[in-house]
Order: sequence, then structure tokens, then C-alpha cells
Amino acid sequence: MRHPTRRDFVKTTARTGGALGVLGALGPLACAAPDDAPPTPIRILILGGTTFIGPHQIKYALDRGHEVSIFTRGQTEPPFFHDYFERVEQLTGDRDNDLSALEGREWDAVIDNSASIPRWVSMTTELLRDHVDRYLFVSSISAYADFATVGIDETYPVGQLSAPDVESMQEYGPMKARCEATNTEVFGENAINVRPGLIIGPGDNTDRWTYWPVRVARGGEVLAPNSPTDPVQNIDARDLSEWIVRLVETPGSGGTYNATSEVQQFGTMLEGIRAGLGSDATFTWVSTEFMAEHGVRPWGHMTNWVPPEGETIGMSQVSVAAAIEAGLTFRPIGETARDTVEWWNSLPEERRAQQGPGLPAEKEAEVLAAWAARG
Repeated sequence: MRHPTRRDFVKTTARTGGALGVLGALGPLACAAPDDAPPTPIRILILGGTTFIGPHQIKYALDRGHEVSIFTRGQTEPPFFHDYFERVEQLTGDRDNDLSALEGREWDAVIDNSASIPRWVSMTTELLRDHVDRYLFVSSISAYADFATVGIDETYPVGQLSAPDVESMQEYGPMKARCEATNTEVFGENAINVRPGLIIGPGDNTDRWTYWPVRVARGGEVLAPNSPTDPVQNIDARDLSEWIVRLVETPGSGGTYNATSEVQQFGTMLEGIRAGLGSDATFTWVSTEFMAEHGVRPWGHMTNWVPPEGETIGMSQVSVAAAIEAGLTFRPIGETARDTVEWWNSLPEERRAQQGPGLPAEKEAEVLAAWAARG
């Protein structure tokens, strides 16, 4: 299907009140206008869009001249860029049981941020199959069956559901894989499936990587996992979001892509964070065995890290060659660290006191003391 002319959107009144303000500290986070020639404006429907990557997608898409509609339950206020949300069409419904706001409408592209349940993707792709040109589904590298191999690319086997109608987050990866398959079955060569790794940067409401720049900014002796040569991968939400918008701007980008950074060394990442923040932090590398003996958990306490061995050897060594060829780029980790800390410091004190993943300060001090005292 092709749309030779653009249709006017029915503009709706933006939601107001109750939102977190766009704090002055967030000013530098605004994505700069691209240097390349502006693309032909298109109409983009974003399913979801008010939590982490969505606001970055919306800002970038509007800055590039596109028209944007978002479909949400209307229950979550965006963390920033409120002025941009006033410029989008806001459609209200529910992925589970109410898609009526999407009926009889046409867009050039869909970005599906909010689905992990295959039934949801089946419902939206069937409804929109004759009304949009291309459909991009945001999946996850968790879709893979395992990480027992280094250099996993998009042809590696994905996880399989234990039953066709499973809707349990215990099968998150296989459900994401089934969502991808549904997208491809319906949209064929116009289906785009993007598999991010750990998404990081300003706006992360999971705190899964934020621990590192916040901890390094505090300075002093920092407990670091195992060895500075251990591999690590992650992707700045803005790099991911901007690339996603560029993927849907024109036909011909169909396919599946791993979307995380090139493989780095953990020590290089921490040094980049320290340099970006101008911190006096020092790093003490504590062995995997010693951390395990003292209850320091991979990924939970040592965020963005798993032992590069056995069943997890490939988790932080995934191939991103296809995504790079398709235009994915990466900003310096020091920039991500600075912007993350600036955003973090703009949050209310009670929110910062509830930081989730990461190693509590008391536990860190205890383990560092034990490491220094070992015989």
C-alpha cells in the first residue's frame, strides 16, 4: 500500500497537569537537529511512547518533520519533553482489549514499543495490515534461545513457547520471539524487528545501568566486577530511538537487527564514565568467585555484567554488524554518563532514594574490606 498524499490528522488536546516538569537540567539532553537533508515527512504511529525510549523517538521524529500519533492507555505522564507531547495526536485505548481508536486510520509506519504478549501484536498487525506500509517491533536480545555462543547474529535460534497461548513473563524471551514472527508473517519484507540489548541513558525508569554513573560520580573506591577485560554491551536510548525513526522513514529497511553497542571492555566503559564525569573514583576488581561467596549477584548488584563463561558467555558479545550497516551509530559513553547523572539529579529526592539495581553502599564497603583483608 502507498499513500501519495499526506492526510491531515485530527488534533487532540494534549494531556495537562500532574506531569513532572521539564527541568532546566534536561536542556542539554535535547537531540540536536540532524546534519543530513531532512527526510520526506511521513505519518508515524507509536504504540506506547510515554516511558523510556518513546519520548526520545517522539522528539526526534517531530524534529525531522514527521507527524506523530501515540496510542496509550493515558495513564503514564512522560518524564520530559512535555512540549513535544503537546504536538502529537494522543489516542487512548488498551492493547489488551480496546483498539477502537486505531480503526479506520492510516499511517505510513508503526513503531511498536509496548508489546511483549504475542496476542497483542497479532491484534494490531491484523488491524493495521492494510492501513500502514511498514511495522517496526521493538523486541529484545532475550528472544534468543540461549547465550552459549560468542558473536550471536540474527540467524541464531530463538526461544520457543511452552504452549501457543502462553502470556507469562517467565517466558518473556520466547514471547518476544513469537511477536517478531507474527510481525514478519503479516508484513513480510516490510516487517522490521529490532532486538535491543540493555538500554541506558537519561529517562531509564529501571535503574539497570544508572547505578554505574551515579556510583562513579560519588567517587572513592568502587567495587568492579571480576576483570577490566570482561565484555560489555549496552545502547543509549537516544541512539536506539533515533535509529528506529530513521529505519521507518523509508521503505527497504525490513528485517531483523540486534541493536546494542559493539563489544567493549568493562574497564573501558568505567574509565569512560569516570572521564566523562571528571570523577576521582578508583576501581577495585573483585573476582567472580569472591563476589559469589559474599552474595554479590551478577546483573542485579553488578548491573550490565554477567560472567563471560558457560551459558552466559555470549550475552555481552552479540554481533551488531547488520545494525551498523543499516545506520546505527553510538555516542561516547562519557556523554551518556553525564546526561544520565544530570537527569538523575533532577529527580525528586524520594525517587533517588529508591534506586533499584546496584550494590548498596554498605554492602559494597563490606565486600571491599573483605577483599582487602583476604590472606
